Amino acid sequence: MKRFIMLIKDKWLKQTSLTILLVALILVVFIAVNLIFRRLDFKPIDFTKEKIYSLSDESKKDVKDIEQNVNMYFFNYTEDATAVVLGKQYHDINDKITVQVINPTERPDLVSEFGITTSEQLVAVSSNQRYKTISAYDMYSTDYTTNTTLDLTEQKLTNAIIDVTITSKPQIYFLTGHNEYGITNELSSLNQGIINEVMDVSTIDLLTKDMPELCDVLIIANPITDFADIEVEKIQNYINNGGKIVWMQDPYINIRNYTDDMFPNMKKILSQFGISFSKGFICENDSDHALAGSPAIIMPDLTYNSIVKDIFTDGKVLMPYCGRIETADSETLESLGVTANAFVQSTNSSFYKDNLNSNTFFTQTDSDETGPFTIGETLEKKVSDDKTATLVAYSSVIFASDEGIPIDMQNYIIPIQSRNNRDLILNTVSYLTDREDSIRIRKDTGVVTFNTATKTQATIVKWTIFGFPVLIIIAGILISIVRKRRK
Repeated sequence: MKRFIMLIKDKWLKQTSLTILLVALILVVFIAVNLIFRRLDFKPIDFTKEKIYSLSDESKKDVKDIEQNVNMYFFNYTEDATAVVLGKQYHDINDKITVQVINPTERPDLVSEFGITTSEQLVAVSSNQRYKTISAYDMYSTDYTTNTTLDLTEQKLTNAIIDVTITSKPQIYFLTGHNEYGITNELSSLNQGIINEVMDVSTIDLLTKDMPELCDVLIIANPITDFADIEVEKIQNYINNGGKIVWMQDPYINIRNYTDDMFPNMKKILSQFGISFSKGFICENDSDHALAGSPAIIMPDLTYNSIVKDIFTDGKVLMPYCGRIETADSETLESLGVTANAFVQSTNSSFYKDNLNSNTFFTQTDSDETGPFTIGETLEKKVSDDKTATLVAYSSVIFASDEGIPIDMQNYIIPIQSRNNRDLILNTVSYLTDREDSIRIRKDTGVVTFNTATKTQATIVKWTIFGFPVLIIIAGILISIVRKRRK
């Protein structure tokens, strides 16, 4: 080795041409080694603390025995993206799972099949004529209590594979016939979101049809006319058979010419769970719980449960123009066999208004009731030793809708697209269908920062990576030339 070093020093570095040749040889060797290692396709070694680039044992166990063919299409991703690196590991575990990085402009057939745009960055997971799409935005979350980002990529990909390979899909029905919000207009995004969770969605008018034999969840979205007796009977039978219901109801004050005796049959059904919806609105005095200072667009407190556990620390949900849920006392609930858990509530600073004609509608007066008020509640009713009916009630339907809500003279919000509203309502449906995520893997990627590199910082990085090696090579050549001239 010593003789080799002396040979390089005395022969190669003292002649300019040989020095240049030596540098060229080093570069050729470097490029050749890189090409060889690329062809060998060595698996990356994950040195990150949270193993962001590695599949967990839980994911490996869940996908290794899948027998259906699964295609994972990564639209507008690069080969070295985290999601793609993870995706290829699924294929290593189970060769039934294939991974493709797609340029949407080159595959218009896939763009059309999944109903996406060419500019979207997302993953489409498909199998057996089922598919589920995952936006790049859904791959990350933020824990605002610790100010850290959470990488949900593995959780989302594994659960999507499980969802598209299940043997049967839950059947979700939206009640119609009472001027409810519709799945083709106000609730179109919710409808598509449920379908994307690999569930079948239909509508049903119980005045003309019987309750389907298989109805995993019945969604009642703001009826504004009362139910007929035959509908009450069908819904009561559904409850007695352990039915699952999501009921979203805006304040009754929105209904023209509303009177307290307008909905006797509707209230008959709700009374089985010991609740009723309010006439008026909740307003919020706490500026931290009101969007843009608007007291009627509130950001309520969440209490940890199965529905909100993924969004409990992740910011807020928006509840525009919501009412309150009035729940019977504990003795009455016990007599009904009902267990109630309020998990969405306004703050102690909130107040209740039920007079739209008042000039002080958004201002608290001495006569106003103060909070907290219940906005979202789970109610489980034991109907027999082996059957339990469940109602998840929200005193708002707007929060799950595509209706534009003005927050000032120029700006609007679409509630379901804001904050965590979409997750809240989709988690509710998943909770009732026992389709909550099979795995929950939330990898901490570190403290959240919002600064981008400055021009100076970017220049320093470029010089560090590219400039210094070039300068070293040039310096070596110049030194060799100077030494030669001195001789």
